[in-house]
Amino acid sequence: MSALALERSQIGPLPCASIGGGPPVLVIAGLTPTTGVRGDALLRGTIAPFEALAADHRVTVVNRRPNLPRGISFAQIAAEHATAIRDGLGGHADVIGVSTGGSIAQQLAADHPDVVGRLVLASTGCRLEGATKLMQRRAAARIRAGAPRRALAVMAADLVPPWRGRALAGIVALIAGPRVLQTDHDLDDLATTIEAEDTFDLARCARPISARTLILAGAEDRFYSRALVDETARLIPGSELIVLDGRGHITALSDRRGQAALTAFLS
Repeated sequence: MSALALERSQIGPLPCASIGGGPPVLVIAGLTPTTGVRGDALLRGTIAPFEALAADHRVTVVNRRPNLPRGISFAQIAAEHATAIRDGLGGHADVIGVSTGGSIAQQLAADHPDVVGRLVLASTGCRLEGATKLMQRRAAARIRAGAPRRALAVMAADLVPPWRGRALAGIVALIAGPRVLQTDHDLDDLATTIEAEDTFDLARCARPISARTLILAGAEDRFYSRALVDETARLIPGSELIVLDGRGHITALSDRRGQAALTAFLS
């Protein structure tokens, strides 16, 4: 990553970090163990795939805010993002949602079409299902049961393909987990976000998404199946779907084909 300076601030209720200048692009981050944008490593990893956009855009990354009330819905979380766009980005922005952030972006575009210009959904789908939904439920249950390190171990192990050392990833997370967390509330907020996403389903939104939409998916994504990605595309009229061969959940956004499609779509 280049030396572009990260400028931390807040838009509406959401902590954010921005690079570049020009028309606003809001990036809604995926599921991380911490809230806000304090950790440099996680933040730079989140913003890196979108750095090229900063030549012509003001790219702003938001992560979930701290102290989410238990029982909050994705509709309420999306409303906070709409407030952030209205208060801090001039009332209208292109939106990129990654993984869980993609679920929030879908809810945002469906409920608040006035604030969303173009929409990019990366490594995400219209809902959670199967093993992905079960894994997140297990992680949230461990957090609520007072076993936060085990929750991080569950999530870290599932991110790694079975042939690449899942057990080792889980052990590393079990040992290093507390060093990643920055406040006592981080994992409570993680569990609250998981519980909110558990009930999200684009098909149940009151209105279809009207924004021009690009969907980027890895053909080898183990969390969102090709069938689910295809269903997502069908639920968004006129959307464009690009499936990247040889790429998985984490690597789809680092693919040059995906980055070229993203840049062209937002140019």
